[in-house]
Amino acid sequence: MLDARIEIEAEDAGLDAFIACPDSAGRRPPLILLGDREGLTPAIETRARRLAAHGYFVMAPDWARRGPEDRREDADAWLDHLADAREADDTRVGLVGLGAGANLALRLAAWRAERIAAVAAFGARGFGPATAREIAQRINGIVRLGWPLGATSARIGVLESALSAAGVDFDVEIWGAEPDWSGLIDLFGRTLGPCSREPAHLTGVHLTPYNS
Repeated sequence: MLDARIEIEAEDAGLDAFIACPDSAGRRPPLILLGDREGLTPAIETRARRLAAHGYFVMAPDWARRGPEDRREDADAWLDHLADAREADDTRVGLVGLGAGANLALRLAAWRAERIAAVAAFGARGFGPATAREIAQRINGIVRLGWPLGATSARIGVLESALSAAGVDFDVEIWGAEPDWSGLIDLFGRTLGPCSREPAHLTGVHLTPYNS
């Protein structure tokens, strides 16, 4: 496993990030891992390595250090870095968002719909109706939404309704101890990389069994 903390060039700053990927030869499908607001914690680095062990080039940007007005420009810098990384095949990009990072992952999937093939948003705070509709109408990939059992967002129905109305393929997971990571790997296996299968159409909302 290769991993390192790096600095990504942006127009007005250097952006800290953690990267992890297998140390074998070849270009890997990339994932962007957006943690909550705590920054590049050991837990986030562990999750990045865990995803990378399945054959992905994983980037975890320290996004919370920057202001909301910089987020879209920063996201462009992350994707530019993936395009230049010789270890990554960025034909299709996947996103994983946790907590506040889940909201950002959904926004990024809408901002750069031409690049984002799949997004998993775990613990998102949700959006108001107008923002949810705008995001849903722009997304061009598969979406997985997830919340912990007993702690779903009050806006869960707003986002789900917007995705359904826009015809977005999505499913919903309610988990116990932690998200279903095998299901997450399956999602990216179906949607990323030159050997990925054509994703099956997901009808409406599918509630996966939670882990006890």
